[in-house]
Amino acid sequence: MKRLLALLLLFLPALALKAGWQTLDTNGDGRPEHVAVTNLADLAFSDDGRVVGWYVKRIKGRVVRDYARAYNLLRPGLPAPGLEATPLKAEGFSVEDGRLVARFGGPGVALTYRISPNHYTVALEVRAERPVTLVWSGIGGTDRPTTKLLPKGAQSPLPAGEGPAVYAAIQSLPNRGYAFVLWPKDPLPAKLAVKDGGAVVSLRLPAGTTELRVYGGQNELVRYHVEGLLGLPGLFEPNIWGRLSLALLYLMEAFHRVVGDWGLAILLLTLAVRLLLWPLMHQQFKAMAEMQRIKPLVDELNKKYKDDPEKKNQALMKLYAEHKINPAAGCLPMLIQLPILFVLWRVIANYEFGQGFLWLPDLALPDPYYILPVLYVAVMFAQTLLMSQGNKDAMRQSLFMNLFFVYLVLQFPAGVTLYWVFSTLIGLLQQWMINRQLKASPAGG
Repeated sequence: MKRLLALLLLFLPALALKAGWQTLDTNGDGRPEHVAVTNLADLAFSDDGRVVGWYVKRIKGRVVRDYARAYNLLRPGLPAPGLEATPLKAEGFSVEDGRLVARFGGPGVALTYRISPNHYTVALEVRAERPVTLVWSGIGGTDRPTTKLLPKGAQSPLPAGEGPAVYAAIQSLPNRGYAFVLWPKDPLPAKLAVKDGGAVVSLRLPAGTTELRVYGGQNELVRYHVEGLLGLPGLFEPNIWGRLSLALLYLMEAFHRVVGDWGLAILLLTLAVRLLLWPLMHQQFKAMAEMQRIKPLVDELNKKYKDDPEKKNQALMKLYAEHKINPAAGCLPMLIQLPILFVLWRVIANYEFGQGFLWLPDLALPDPYYILPVLYVAVMFAQTLLMSQGNKDAMRQSLFMNLFFVYLVLQFPAGVTLYWVFSTLIGLLQQWMINRQLKASPAGG
């Protein structure tokens, strides 16, 4: 217990993040970089306008303590993203309208990055008196990235090539992992090639002002929906679980349009899913309650036939038949509902709400006041009492597992923990109703 509490205390300071600019050496080359610190990823810029680090965070809102160990979308040995053969100098790093802005300039060229603290997408603006080439490369962590280039007028992307393109993408895997996606406001001449275990994209920008966006983050359906990329043909092909995610996502957004609050929308979505699963949950909870109800009789048979496993199994089967209990009745409902609950968790975890709820400043980030984790402990304890029905071994085992999950809950976005607490409360009500129903029928009756 003391070790667990020490781990929790060690983790708590890592949740405090304030978006802004820092100057430090992230890659160990002895030269400090300009680092845009955000909730989803930290971007490191060199003085000449190149991106030398794109550190995606596995936990939203967490402070990166060691960039050498952080996951970097860039790949050593490939050219650092930036304008090719164009000398630039840093002109300023600021925060404007809630976005982090980096400006670089050179003879006849100006490059501006605008970074949102709550999105993976970075807006680029290039003003040039002559055509210039933007080079982009990645992905780290894989030797064979998935590459896609969508030609202008085409319905499906090519794995490589060159010509006027709507977008270019480098993905660690087709439907999971991480990705870079470049898509200009208007189609531009592009070239995409696999090189040195990564990939390189070259975009030819005309003279004048060019606007484009770069997405660097999770190769994930919900994030693509949030950031406006899901409509790009061939970028992401949802499987059956992806389509279920979209259904739950659209339902949550429909609730939000009705109530106008993301916290209430999450509660309504959780309620809708739990009502849909109510019959399955009822079967599972009833089976668990009945097993606990006859546990004293099971213990007697275990003692009586401890030296004769065959007779013990026969006696147990007879006992289950007398009380009309199927020992496996609680397994199938759990196997059916877990994928749905997991998909619901993924939808809420990857969504960007941009709104708080009650004391929560942002549903997409962990609860900074740790009230939700405390509520989680309370409902888990209540659930343990109801399900164990005085069984000390079951209670001790359940409490130990729940204490471990507290450590994970501290890392969850507040919206996920809100869903989990409310879902468990509904389960508590259902379990209480079943226990009350079965209490009228004693195990020995």
